[in-house]
Amino acid sequence: MDRSVKLTYFGVRGKGEIIRLLLHVGKVDFVDERITKEDWPKLKPCMLFGQVPRLTWDGQELYQSNTIVRFVARKVLLVGKTEDDFTKADMLLEHSADFFKGKLRGLRFAEADSKQSLVDSFLQKFLPGWLEGAEKALKLGGGEFYAGDQLTFADIAVYAMLSFLMWKDEKGFQNVNAEDRFLIMDKYPMVKKNYLAVQSIPEVKKYEESRPDSFMPGM
Repeated sequence: MDRSVKLTYFGVRGKGEIIRLLLHVGKVDFVDERITKEDWPKLKPCMLFGQVPRLTWDGQELYQSNTIVRFVARKVLLVGKTEDDFTKADMLLEHSADFFKGKLRGLRFAEADSKQSLVDSFLQKFLPGWLEGAEKALKLGGGEFYAGDQLTFADIAVYAMLSFLMWKDEKGFQNVNAEDRFLIMDKYPMVKKNYLAVQSIPEVKKYEESRPDSFMPGM
């Protein structure tokens, strides 16, 4: 069946990146509309809540990033086999939101004179606890997936956050000492194994190899 799908978001690796990854892993043919700061003033009034991401799916418009993630996950059958699987996956989606909205986004906008201390706090205080929670979730589920015995949107969500951590050009870590971030997953072997497994998915590899540059990395 023909389907019309378009994701509208800035040309950045931000809260829309989980959605992009999920659409690719779900093998959805979609338009990845990457808007610029110059586009935004005229587009903002057209958005239901004055913000993006926006997903248009066969004429239906959806907003709020995690709502869109859940919607797409259901459409592409990446929600697990049971309601319990879905609930566990949803917990990890919210866990991922804590990483991005509560912490990483703040580092991207930090003032230069306070950035190193904020990065140190993130790497030494927040991140170990966040990773430990993810490690425990994997252990409870058998060690391979975050929810049930197969790939779900939880694995994609956690992967997206860790890919920000591993991205050498991540603005949140520029011009400070943050080299420890590249080794921290070694202390959480199940998290690292899951991360590498998602990274090796053919659709993820293909997308990341062809992904446009993030031309507004601070957003």
